[in-house]
Amino acid sequence: MKLSLPTNISKLRREHSMTQEQLAEALGVTFASVSKWERGVATPELNLIAEMADLFRVSLDALVGFGVQDGSVVALEERIHGLQREKKYDEAISETEKALLRYPNDFRIVYRSGELYTVAGIERCEERYIRRSIELLERAVLLLPQNTDPDISEVSIRNEIAQSYIVLGQHEKGLEILKKYNVSGVHNALIAITYTGNHGLDPKDAESYMMGAFGSIITSAVRTMMAYANYYFKVEDYASSREALIWLAEMLEGIKLDKNSVAYVDKVTAPCYSECANLSFLLGEEEKVEPYLRRAYKIAKAFDAAPTYKMENIKFCVGDVEKATAYDDLGDSAITAAENQITQENRDEILYKIWRRIVAEESTGGAE
Repeated sequence: MKLSLPTNISKLRREHSMTQEQLAEALGVTFASVSKWERGVATPELNLIAEMADLFRVSLDALVGFGVQDGSVVALEERIHGLQREKKYDEAISETEKALLRYPNDFRIVYRSGELYTVAGIERCEERYIRRSIELLERAVLLLPQNTDPDISEVSIRNEIAQSYIVLGQHEKGLEILKKYNVSGVHNALIAITYTGNHGLDPKDAESYMMGAFGSIITSAVRTMMAYANYYFKVEDYASSREALIWLAEMLEGIKLDKNSVAYVDKVTAPCYSECANLSFLLGEEEKVEPYLRRAYKIAKAFDAAPTYKMENIKFCVGDVEKATAYDDLGDSAITAAENQITQENRDEILYKIWRRIVAEESTGGAE
């Protein structure tokens, strides 16, 4: 087990852009003392080592240079998390406080401890646990440079802190944090539900956030189900690919106020049905090809006759909906979007022939 205190003091001081004089001033010692520590000529007293660990936001073990630090921290974190999952909160909290004494500046321990206190506080309705969670999560933000988990960021931690304030009844404080860190509308839904809860807040303040959250739901649903459709197509599970597209199309049709009137979602729905025609052909269900193509054409033709990129004829639209505009990469028209699905490379020529016949019939007032 190798100790490297002199090297670590020098390294951490430089990482924090401090001169030896500045470190000496911060600790209340002489410049000569710091110089001796870094050269290994002298060793700082234990209380000064603790102060430096706090100043540099690292654990005592990390500062001194215990080689086993990483493994022991990971093991501790996993043990605490395991106890949390088993809802053994008393035991988990006991382990957490011991870990915090040993590693007060380790991000993994501090963050995991904050999460534990949040969950325990909510489940046990313990206000003191919630307050402790805020304290720890605030410290975790300061220790973020140590973080290596891409799923954890300042935004995600601030979200947890905000929810803790809301649980404590400090709704305005929670909303202030959520709004400040509402990157790409990530907190829209939480802000909206906070405004519309029984907290004495004006529900109208939730309108723009509800609209933003609802729009994100639709966008995410489209992308997710398209991904499923593509995935199943590539593994040659054509039935599941078609099922994903039908689910998406029916969901989009379900959010229209009037199913017989045009809405922007029709431009997305039409190519879903034309692709269903291709998938039916691949499945050998040729009797379903023409009905799907006719449905796609009917929807696309109606949209192109009165195209809209606003939130007209869409359920759950509140507030200033005129500012909301939809964008896509489907082409200039819904008919183009639908047709593109059957003219892609490796699509059977029979699909396009059926499509052109349907277009010709419709343009002359033929069969529906």
